[in-house]
Amino acid sequence: VMPQLLNYLSLDSVQDSIDWGTLAVYTCSKSCEKGVEAYVKEFVWKQDFSDDHRQ
Repeated sequence: VMPQLLNYLSLDSVQDSIDWGTLAVYTCSKSCEKGVEAYVKEFVWKQDFSDDHRQ
């Protein structure tokens, strides 16, 4: 997730913020080569930064 995305979400306060402590993106466990033009299925795991679980 690029920091520029936060600008497009138009969040003006901390209370409206998104809690992304860690985002881990997984694809093929064997580092599969699908070619330049191919899409591969991904899985995103999110770990919250704070305990109040803001979205």
